[in-house]
Amino acid sequence: MREIAKLIRYVLIALALVLLLAGIRSSGERDVSADGQTPLEASEATPLPRLSLADRTDHPALMDRRADGAFRPEEALTWGEFARAVEVLVEGLPKPAAAMWLDEGGLEGAYRGAAGLAEAGLLDLDERPFQPERAVTREELAGTLDQLGLQMEGEEQVLVRAVATAVAQGAMLESEEDADGTQAVTRREAAVVLERLAGREPESEGLFAAGLKPLDVSEDDWTWPFMADAGLAGEIPRRAPGIFRMYGWLYKADENGALVTDETDGVWSFGPDGRYTTGNARLDDELAGALAASGANELTGREALEAAYLYVKNSFEYKLAPGDEIPEEVGSTGWENTRALRFFRYGGGTCYGYAAAFGLLARALGENARILAAEINQFYGDHSFVVIPEDGVDWIYDVELEDARPERHGDLDLFHIRNYEVYNYWYTPDW
Repeated sequence: MREIAKLIRYVLIALALVLLLAGIRSSGERDVSADGQTPLEASEATPLPRLSLADRTDHPALMDRRADGAFRPEEALTWGEFARAVEVLVEGLPKPAAAMWLDEGGLEGAYRGAAGLAEAGLLDLDERPFQPERAVTREELAGTLDQLGLQMEGEEQVLVRAVATAVAQGAMLESEEDADGTQAVTRREAAVVLERLAGREPESEGLFAAGLKPLDVSEDDWTWPFMADAGLAGEIPRRAPGIFRMYGWLYKADENGALVTDETDGVWSFGPDGRYTTGNARLDDELAGALAASGANELTGREALEAAYLYVKNSFEYKLAPGDEIPEEVGSTGWENTRALRFFRYGGGTCYGYAAAFGLLARALGENARILAAEINQFYGDHSFVVIPEDGVDWIYDVELEDARPERHGDLDLFHIRNYEVYNYWYTPDW
């Protein structure tokens, strides 16, 4: 349904372009009314300025970029923000002659744009004083853009008036049935409109890899690249090569800063969307939920790893879940996903479940975690734990033996320990 809605939008815009182009050709590049007057001839004494779309090669920001990473797509576009965008997008707007337009701290761009709109005959300040925080309605946006287009020529006039028609007909909305001219233009809709006027085609992969996707917008929302690009000033920053975390998931960037997809790198595999994956969608969701619940997503480095460790320790219990009866063969691999899924399903398990769950969480945090089926102490008892090499040292993490219950090893701290420091762990580095 989402793809159909997008297709309808583009068809409407294309149709509007065709109709407007035909109208311009038949009228000699000028719209003429029944009485022979053109809309531009408002007054011979005050001719309206000829406008054009700005040729901006420095990629200026068209909308506010919020410091907290959110875009607030359902909030209304304000007249202040729209006026600033018009000042950036349009060449030929009159410049304010009086300092009164610059008296508002932080709103200089808004007042300059409003002054230009007013002197160009596009904003009637006698009818309604300029209020930078007032919401722009869809009717107002469509009408203002249409008048802007009328003061342009050729292809620019066609483009601007086509966008105005699309706004008026609801082509920028989720559903044409929602087209109500009195409703406020949302920031989501405004981003699409302004990007179209600027002639931009957002680079979704580059914007995503750079971490510019708004945090309050879903990847499934086809408009998110428009929102991200509308708030970006300058070129898309290049992501440094290597493993990184973003939006609660692990990714890898190549030497060009692009997301790596469908590739395995050591303990990590990256799927077609670039995310780290265990190969099991259900387990991936379990890991994502655990990282969010543990608070690890809000932390980095060792603090994030410890938050995941304590979450496994305190949220699950040692138990013999169905299928846990037989230990894994020493030195074997390939059982990690099965044990982790069983551990999440039953709320606990044996050492293999503890190690698998924590080890996979550690990998999702970007740690080179090895999940081992090994042995422990002088009796060579079967055991499982996690090893994370760092600076030439194999650091051991044994959440199961530390356990959450005070009556069972509750006084131990087995997070980030050296071998033989507490127990003797028997394994070889190439397992």
